[in-house]
Amino acid sequence: MRTVASLLATLLLAASGEAQQRGIDVKWYGFDLTLPDSGRDIRGNAVIAIARRGPADSVLALNLVGMNVDTVMAPYIGPTRRTAAFTYDDSVLRIHLPPSPPALVIWVRYHGTPQDGLIIGRNTHGRRVVFADNWPQRARYWLPTIDHPSDKAMARFSIVAPAGWRVVANGVRKRTDTEVDYWDEKHPIPVYTMVIGAGEFTVSTHRPVISGRDTIPIEVWTYPEDSAFADSVPFRRATEIVEVMQRLIGPFPYEKLAHVQSSTKFGGMENSSAIFYAEKPYVERRMGEGVVRHETAHQWFGDAVTERDWPDVWLSEGFATYFDGVIAAALDGDTALAKHMRSSAEEYFASRVTDRPIVDSANAADPIKLLNANSYPKGAWVLHMLRGLMGDSAFFRGLRTYYTTYRDSTATSEDFEHVMEKAASADFGWFFRQWLYQPGYPQLDVSWQYDAGARRVVVGITQRQKLEWGLFRLPALTLEFRGADGAILRRDVALASERETVAYFNVPFAPAETRVDPDGKLLLRITAVGRR
Repeated sequence: MRTVASLLATLLLAASGEAQQRGIDVKWYGFDLTLPDSGRDIRGNAVIAIARRGPADSVLALNLVGMNVDTVMAPYIGPTRRTAAFTYDDSVLRIHLPPSPPALVIWVRYHGTPQDGLIIGRNTHGRRVVFADNWPQRARYWLPTIDHPSDKAMARFSIVAPAGWRVVANGVRKRTDTEVDYWDEKHPIPVYTMVIGAGEFTVSTHRPVISGRDTIPIEVWTYPEDSAFADSVPFRRATEIVEVMQRLIGPFPYEKLAHVQSSTKFGGMENSSAIFYAEKPYVERRMGEGVVRHETAHQWFGDAVTERDWPDVWLSEGFATYFDGVIAAALDGDTALAKHMRSSAEEYFASRVTDRPIVDSANAADPIKLLNANSYPKGAWVLHMLRGLMGDSAFFRGLRTYYTTYRDSTATSEDFEHVMEKAASADFGWFFRQWLYQPGYPQLDVSWQYDAGARRVVVGITQRQKLEWGLFRLPALTLEFRGADGAILRRDVALASERETVAYFNVPFAPAETRVDPDGKLLLRITAVGRR
């Protein structure tokens, strides 16, 4: 209990994220859970430390679905403990708060059978396991929380699990006695990444990462049957992946990194310091390193720097998708990134969401709908094109500043834009406006004609995409003129946000062929290229 009491001195500090309730910010959660030997019922105590500032709501509303609330106390820490009045409608627990003090600790005792969020059952090998699977707003089915990414908090788990099980959670293991496993995460993290996993695991230790004065353990938690495969194939370079991100972006944000085979319904889930991966690809021996690169990148972008609201989820998924390719290039050469971006473009072109923008506020109420080709591959392309626009030095300097500025907090697309503009000393409003808030992508007809007397090529470019997509500005579209004898000349043409563009180039030979964006630097499709 000293851990909770020690927080009281710091609870009046400014919130790390915008709370969903007026003037209330959750700073710390402590969850004491007893997992069942059989069945699916759990018993829990939640200790919630909040800070209030300015005009604050007098009622704390916590998301909690389908559980039974036994007792609520507010304050729980202080000169006197008081039972608090509350109402519970099976969806939201509303706790009436005393008018003072501004820093307050609340205690909730509850029990029940989670309908979702905490998966209790048998793994693919027939053994009983328990795993959290919270994204996007499923923590509420087993934890009383403000279940929204804007209100990040520190977390501590105290777990009583069946005999013979091992438990993993966020942060570091503080101690394990005969009955209770304690894990403590001292960095504010989004509720959707607050997790536990429990069952029979084999734990292997990989080479740790050195981060300044800190040593970051790298662990692989798997079912015993799948341990050798995991260590030798998908997690073979788990340490090197973290080291690439540290070199490019900044220090690893947490105390340890555990890669955990689990029952998540996603291919991978980037839970802070304890990434969960779907168990089936292990068993089928088809899991590759790509998902490990993607989920590891999330520790920086998505976990340490979290989107403030769901429409900006590309700040998580687009970043992780791009850095999957960036890390691959750092480990295996630049062709790995080029291949990754081509694949991402084709995935986006073939998707059903090209008529919607990346920042899609219309679907804010249903975050699952935002897990689409806009947030992932198109989001990755936004970063790739921004890198081409800024140059490597300014681009990575901007990303490092963005990470440092918003680490352990939340950010919006506008925040990211402002950081990158400052890094480049340029106005990128047009870039972010067309790529984040317009749907679609450029589709270009390119025609050309060679004037032998003037030794000049006349190029006509028409934007043929749907009218409702709008027009796109492309400051540097590369054209490659190729002669019959192998001669090659490259020139850039700037496209304004106009339907038609005509450009003239001095070319000392008669081109036999003209190629558009030959290096694949832009997210576009060439619908036709030919002589006029």
